[in-house]
Amino acid sequence: MLASVDLEGLGAVAAGRFRAGRAMEYDIFFSYAHADRDAALPVITALKARNLRVFHDETEITDGDSIVRRIVEGLGRARMLVAWYSATYPTRRACQWELTSALIAARHEFPDGRTVERRILALNPETGTGHLHPADILAKKYVDARGIPAEELAARAAALLDGLTGSFGEIRTLGGPRWHGGNPRAGSSRFVGRFPDMWRIDERLSKNRLALIAGESVGLVQVQGMGGIGKTLLAEEYARRFCAAYPGGIFWLNAARGQDLGTQRQGFAGNLGIAVAGLGPHEVEGALKDKLADLDGYLWIVDDLPPDAGPADLNAWSAPTANGATLVTTRGTGPGGAGFVHRLRLLLDTEAHELLTKRRIPVTDAEKAAAREILALLGNHALAVDVAGAAVAMLGYQGFRDRLRDPAKDATELAAKLAAKLAGDLPTGHAQQIAATLLDSIDRLDAAGLRFLHLAALLAPAPIPLSLAAGVFARLPGGDDGLAEAALALSEATREALAEHISGDGEDAGDAASVHVLVSRTVRFHMGEPPPEMREAAVAALTEAMEKADDIRNHATLLPLVPHARTLTEDLPDAPAALLLGWLGRFNHERGSYADAEADWRQTVDATKRLQGDEHPDTLTSMNNLAATLSAQGDHGGAQALLEQVLALFRRGLGAEHPNTLTSMNNLAETLSALGDHGGARALQEQVLALRRRVLGDEHPGTLTSVNNLAATLSALGDHGGARALHEQVLALRRRVLGDEHPNTLGSMNNLAAMLLHLGDAQGARALVAEALPVALRKYGRTPELSQALIALAELLGVPEP
Repeated sequence: MLASVDLEGLGAVAAGRFRAGRAMEYDIFFSYAHADRDAALPVITALKARNLRVFHDETEITDGDSIVRRIVEGLGRARMLVAWYSATYPTRRACQWELTSALIAARHEFPDGRTVERRILALNPETGTGHLHPADILAKKYVDARGIPAEELAARAAALLDGLTGSFGEIRTLGGPRWHGGNPRAGSSRFVGRFPDMWRIDERLSKNRLALIAGESVGLVQVQGMGGIGKTLLAEEYARRFCAAYPGGIFWLNAARGQDLGTQRQGFAGNLGIAVAGLGPHEVEGALKDKLADLDGYLWIVDDLPPDAGPADLNAWSAPTANGATLVTTRGTGPGGAGFVHRLRLLLDTEAHELLTKRRIPVTDAEKAAAREILALLGNHALAVDVAGAAVAMLGYQGFRDRLRDPAKDATELAAKLAAKLAGDLPTGHAQQIAATLLDSIDRLDAAGLRFLHLAALLAPAPIPLSLAAGVFARLPGGDDGLAEAALALSEATREALAEHISGDGEDAGDAASVHVLVSRTVRFHMGEPPPEMREAAVAALTEAMEKADDIRNHATLLPLVPHARTLTEDLPDAPAALLLGWLGRFNHERGSYADAEADWRQTVDATKRLQGDEHPDTLTSMNNLAATLSAQGDHGGAQALLEQVLALFRRGLGAEHPNTLTSMNNLAETLSALGDHGGARALQEQVLALRRRVLGDEHPGTLTSVNNLAATLSALGDHGGARALHEQVLALRRRVLGDEHPNTLGSMNNLAAMLLHLGDAQGARALVAEALPVALRKYGRTPELSQALIALAELLGVPEP
């Protein structure tokens, strides 16, 4: 028979003492976080100076039983709650319980909320309201306490007491829940955060009767999320804190595979005094249903419903009567159409840090840095962070961080073993090995779903564009329709809550998938390395995409690919990986991140020399690109030395008219010009222009680049008329060939405007800038060098920014 625990008697005893006159009645229960003591005490003192009876406790507690006693003995006998609602307040477990109990009682007195604003006063000392929960109540009824004297705040509270009769305990019985089934603990003292989640769940569950009248789904909330994220503990903590809203009791069912619903119903029937001896399953079910229908509202918790459960399974496990609210936890998304689905997020950074450091506070800067890295490596996963907290208590922050970094060891398993030694069972009752929790879901995937997780394990812990997955799958054996396979694989992984589908919101942001870093770690350590051909396919797909990096108009769509390209180029075992890194360098160079581009191209140069030799065209191209970045950063001497080497080797290996040779000549000319050798630059540029016109044609982008560069050199030599003519020629051709919004066209408009301004034609310059600047800002933003140049010209010419 299932255990049944009844803690409500604690409240009844307290109420009895109050009625007999042996216990003190309070006007105000003052709720505050211990960290806010110095700010709250002046208000408490001012309240007492008005001869008001104020309950306040300077002892900070987190244990569930102790919190219940304080609520029963203090809040239960008070007419009103005043909360010093700082940013710290909602992070304290006891404060949350106190406020929740008061709100439930006040809401029960008048369900339309009329007395909430009289029975509860939130004093907000912060500048914003984002920390106020439940926001729909408190954000409209708080008092701005910034800079307000304590006496004035006390007067505000005292005014609300006029005509207010009865205590919270007389309005609603307070205390622990009538608990049937499950694990009758008093919750976990290591529970952190989730306050907004609980209020959103309660908002939906509290509409039970209204939903019944309207014929909608009745009082059903599904909490969905990946294994170990904290769904079970959230459900348990919700039941503890909101139990006053369910006087009929809490009924906890374990719906995991292998658990029998009939046996658990029979246990409930016995707990409720139903004689079950000799009754068949259907008779027990009917008798239990009749008994439940006679209760006040109750909460029916269905924990760990299998991910592949459908609507019929959900209906079978749900509360059998309309006065019962059903709260379901599941890793799956199968029965998504029933009730309200609440997707449980990862812990916030502050919540994860609090959980990690509960057992051992980081003191030194090194420990604090290690704690931040541990959270990043674990991705704020609740169960992983909890067991990591046990590990750092024994190994120290740096010690566990170093084990977590080791790619050959699964440090989370070690942490789980240490947690068992240090703190016994984990609060949720899950298997202590985090991997076991996740592998239970991973093992149910089909081949496509597992392939998707292998890809995620290969890539960065960042959203994976569906287009990238499609490009990879299309290159693998049997990948006839990469997009369809990627979509099906994502659907499979999402069903098991191992991935999250992120819908696109425009042409520059297509659909993507997010796979938690801990899932990827589990796949790497327990499911084997991804097949070599998957890495090759990923490198090829990323390279094909990054080849568009020379046009900054493509950068918005390329940005989501950069973390994955970076991960695959951490080491450079082959020429394709080196080529991909080279395109990362091009991406950074075009967007003006020259230091990053230099680092990328230096690594590319070293890799191509090692893999392909000193004179291979790929090596020389990398050297040429490195020189361009050195020049962009002002190291023209270093750029000249590199370019002279590259030009000599290109001429010898490819000939004087090869496009790579001409590019090197052009770049060397630009460097000479930057060093002040305009005559030498002009000579080289005229050679390059003549050869490009003959080899590539007059309208080729490379030819137009040569004309543009020669114009700048003529201007530096004082031939402004000749420079203007060339700039006008380039602009006309670029408009026709590339279009009005191409960055090279906008660059020509900038160059011609600068020349016109130099020649005294401010009106002509102003017209060009007024045309080009809005386009540049709309398409590329303010950061790129092109936009900055146009903004500077606009300021000189008095052209307003759009």
